[in-house]
Amino acid sequence: MPDVDFADEMTLRDYALVVWRRKWIVIIPALLTTLVAIALSEAQTPMYRASAEVLVKMPPNAYSLSSTGDVLSPRTVENELQAANGSALKADVRAVVGSEPTLSVSVSEGSDVFTFTATSSDADTAALAANTYAQICIDQQRQTLISEYATRAEVVREQLAAIESGESDSNRQAEYEFELEDLAVSTELARTGGSELIDEATPPGQPFEPNTRRTAVLALVVGLLIGLGAAFLIDYLDTSIRDDDDLVRATGLPVLASVPMLPGKQLPDTRHLTSRDQPSSPSAEAFRSLHTSLRFMALERPIRTLLVTSARPGDGKTTIAANLAYAAARSGDRVLLIDCDLRKPQAHLLFAFPNEIGFTSVLLGEATIRQVAHLVPDAEALAVVTAGPQPPNPSELLAGECTQKSLKRLSEAVAVDLVVIDSPPVLPVSDPVVLAPLVDGVVVVASANTTARRQLQKSIERLAQVDAPMLGTVLNRHDPLVSGDFSYGYDRPSTKGAPDGERIEPTRAHIPDEDSGPVWLATNGTTAADDAATPGKTEPPTT
Repeated sequence: MPDVDFADEMTLRDYALVVWRRKWIVIIPALLTTLVAIALSEAQTPMYRASAEVLVKMPPNAYSLSSTGDVLSPRTVENELQAANGSALKADVRAVVGSEPTLSVSVSEGSDVFTFTATSSDADTAALAANTYAQICIDQQRQTLISEYATRAEVVREQLAAIESGESDSNRQAEYEFELEDLAVSTELARTGGSELIDEATPPGQPFEPNTRRTAVLALVVGLLIGLGAAFLIDYLDTSIRDDDDLVRATGLPVLASVPMLPGKQLPDTRHLTSRDQPSSPSAEAFRSLHTSLRFMALERPIRTLLVTSARPGDGKTTIAANLAYAAARSGDRVLLIDCDLRKPQAHLLFAFPNEIGFTSVLLGEATIRQVAHLVPDAEALAVVTAGPQPPNPSELLAGECTQKSLKRLSEAVAVDLVVIDSPPVLPVSDPVVLAPLVDGVVVVASANTTARRQLQKSIERLAQVDAPMLGTVLNRHDPLVSGDFSYGYDRPSTKGAPDGERIEPTRAHIPDEDSGPVWLATNGTTAADDAATPGKTEPPTT
């Protein structure tokens, strides 16, 4: 098995592709969180915020009790801030306002301006509460100073009375009298001086919350983060093959073609032959590209017999094999398509041929290849051998000498340019492992977003154990938009060869005698594929 490197680091393009592949996982959480946030925001009660600013300073001539200048020390500012945040003061504000607004006070570092803020569900109440809060704080500061001055004045009066009743000391008596006068002046100044309201609060015109726009933006960001996380997690846990790069990393084999999904369909119709019914479609072009790739590979070594298989059922191997055979025949090759999926044959459904006799009949010696081959009407270079009746022992029948001789002689027949073999999937049964060593090349089909990497690797390992001549892989049901690949855009489904857009239904062929079947299969006389693949002389495997 080719060496497989899983250590490739993701590029920016890879991350972008993950987001594009999982775009709905990203978009849906973002939309949901945004819508929920908007709904919750609109359901909230509008809240209004108003602020009043106070310049905090001490009244002039605050004698010996504090600084007399306008500039306050940091410690004084801190003390004033703690006093303004007191619960008793806030209770007084709420008592005056008559409601329960949220109150707070703050100050910028190095500033003497206090900001008193009130929050309420009513704009007028918020403004009233902020102004009341600021005014009560100013009044409390003034009342505190007046009380301190009054207390000091009482002490000075007692000292002055003691001097007057005792020995006379004119100097000390004059000092006390001067101090009383100063305290009286300071008291009067304190009644109107000190801190002052420099910016009165006014009722706000808009609520500050809920801020629906801000909430929506934040919710959108959170939703996108959640969606992106989920997208990358799901992508990491997803082990399916998604694009050509995944296919190369999983198998180490070249991707010979990527067949896009049919428009409007997740899975192609099992009865739909795209190369015939829609020859101008991207899918038909992919099959022609696959045939071209095989032709170039045949320059190095002949590829006369080609096995098309897959890891699991439902990956579209029959569709790939049939369309490849049709594309090769339309390009001029003489092609024989053999349905070797003896358990669940599908080729006869694609071409609308009967399946009463087929390849099983050849292996059992009941007919020749020419007798069971059906010529496709609009591609006379293509003959189809259906599977025929289901045998009880498909693996033993395919492993018999009959099969080996038939395929060997078909590969040597000049009358046939290419034999395309549709085999069962590798993992469920051993049939493809039996057939793989008998052919010139093996192509493995993987279904995008369905086939698991490990399933594909196990199938390649099984084929490698029997030295199968691996040519490459085909990615089926590939979505170009998901992987960042885009078609030209002007290809449209076509129905060339079918009048009025109708499909051509091949005629049902019957095998009445030895001389029936495609003439070109017998152009080589006794060495032609017809006679070479006549296993009647070989005993079929016993059941």
